[in-house]
Amino acid sequence: MMHAWLRLSGFRTLSQDVEEGICQVLAHMWLESELSSASGSNFVPGSSSSASYTSKKGKRPPFEKKLGEFFKHQIESDISPVYGDGFRAGQKAVRKYGLQRTLHHIKMTGSFPYEV
Repeated sequence: MMHAWLRLSGFRTLSQDVEEGICQVLAHMWLESELSSASGSNFVPGSSSSASYTSKKGKRPPFEKKLGEFFKHQIESDISPVYGDGFRAGQKAVRKYGLQRTLHHIKMTGSFPYEV
């Protein structure tokens, strides 16, 4: 989904590590959001593609939390230069500059913002 958003938002063709990295950052952020919302009972219908699997009380089954944690760990521990290193560079930029500024910098330069 993030790849499509980048194209529709006018981002230039990016290097693989930048494109996959920022996409992994957003996937990781989404997983964190879903996992934190699943821990409480305030489930918002339609906020997840797995909404049909939620119980009437709004809590998700334990396997969904385990699956989310697994995917989060996979993103964090990926050793590939494109996905893993790209994620870590993107996450570092987002933590330092915020998501909006990082995306703006990527759009203008095609790279992650780095310290000078």
